[in-house]
Amino acid sequence: MFDRTIHAKTTDGEIDWIDAFQQLASLGIKRLAILGGGKLVASVVAAGLVDELWLTVCPLILGGVDAPTPVEGKGFLADVAPKLELLAVKQVGQEVFLHYRVGAG
Repeated sequence: MFDRTIHAKTTDGEIDWIDAFQQLASLGIKRLAILGGGKLVASVVAAGLVDELWLTVCPLILGGVDAPTPVEGKGFLADVAPKLELLAVKQVGQEVFLHYRVGAG
């Protein structure tokens, strides 16, 4: 089924991302794309494990309390929010792709 699997520790039902990434590194995995919703992204950003962030701006306005966001849960207040450095901007049709380095400056 799968070539390799890991069994990461959990606390209160939440994945211990440090443990998971250490296991991935021990398997020789050095780069990993994380594709998912706001809760997943928030948890790995909060763990300090995101080096780069790619955002796509689409020609669609969503809003309201149930609208999806890049990070969910507690979020980040301005004084502890991860700082981003813009690396690249690319437009494809009506969408704009933004590439950032996380933890810059």
